Amino acid sequence: MTKFAYTLILLTLTSTLLAADKSPSQLLGGKPAATSSGSSQFYDGHGSFAGRSSTSGSTTRLYNSNGSVTGRVDSTKNSTKVYDKTGSYAGRTTTSGGTTSFYDKRGSFNGRSATSGNSTKFYDSKGAYNGRAETSGGTTKYYDATGKFTGTKKK
Repeated sequence: MTKFAYTLILLTLTSTLLAADKSPSQLLGGKPAATSSGSSQFYDGHGSFAGRSSTSGSTTRLYNSNGSVTGRVDSTKNSTKVYDKTGSYAGRTTTSGGTTSFYDKRGSFNGRSATSGNSTKFYDSKGAYNGRAETSGGTTKYYDATGKFTGTKKK
């Protein structure tokens, strides 16, 4: 398993997020996102700050552009558990090789990602292509299913 694949996490949208409340999960439309140890910053497709993540040990905390916590991800070797901003369980991921599978809070399959080299492609629960992430150096760029640039993550 590559380091990039291991660090895939699921950023989930919750019903309590406001439409105007920019966060990494909104930036990526609820799609999975890559993060790494330490702190990462997220920017939307226009270059505006959209939030950040901060990792300590096996826990990654997610923050919106105002600095409020929007969620948490607890990682183990081949899986993660995702919690929303209230601390309620929101889903999980499992990773095998370069493939990460995503499950919602009820345990239903919610999509997958496939990583090859520095590129990760995302698919929805029916297998339809949902977008991709391209990593170069410490920067990851995100694109939707039509190829439109949606944002950036920087270490």
